[in-house]
Amino acid sequence: MNKNYVVIMLFNKNKDKLLLVKRNKKPYKDCWNGIGGKIEENETPLEAAKRECIEETNIALENPKLLVTYVYPESNIMNSNTNLNVIYDFVQEVAVKDNYEGHYEWKDINFVMDTYNQEIAGLSNLNQFVKEIFDLENIKKFYE
Repeated sequence: MNKNYVVIMLFNKNKDKLLLVKRNKKPYKDCWNGIGGKIEENETPLEAAKRECIEETNIALENPKLLVTYVYPESNIMNSNTNLNVIYDFVQEVAVKDNYEGHYEWKDINFVMDTYNQEIAGLSNLNQFVKEIFDLENIKKFYE
């Protein structure tokens, strides 16, 4: 059975910060991660991203784009076929209240780009997403 998720890379308009959540639960408890969650039945990845972003942060996505869909095989850590849809957008930087998901902060891009940062969820995939997004959007100022 496939499990379908979205992770949202939400940048501020200056493109120097990324909204992350320090998770309260597994997987990646106490690590910083993008916003996101499960895609519901009959929902597209973009629809799920819009819903999850409102539910978790009360921020409405303005022009969300799908970067990539990663397909993980059955042998992954979640022990199932998993599709991870990476969505990104650039929005006004506003304060986000903590909730059941965790603690939210706008983190400096350099925090995310540090490949040795043990506080970030996953296998340094967030900084890879940032690099790909910045390449697509022709944003070069952070890692040349």
